[in-house]
Amino acid sequence: MARQLRSRTITAGVQRSPNRAMLRAVGFGDRDFDKPIVGMANA
Repeated sequence: MARQLRSRTITAGVQRSPNRAMLRAVGFGDRDFDKPIVGMANA
């Protein structure tokens, strides 16, 4: 059973295929979508 990740709101489903395409262009692989996506920002 897949874990419930908040990052799935931007990666799961047919309607999110453009999002996945952009992430693949920056180096994400198939297995990376099973992991949480964490963003860091510093001002």
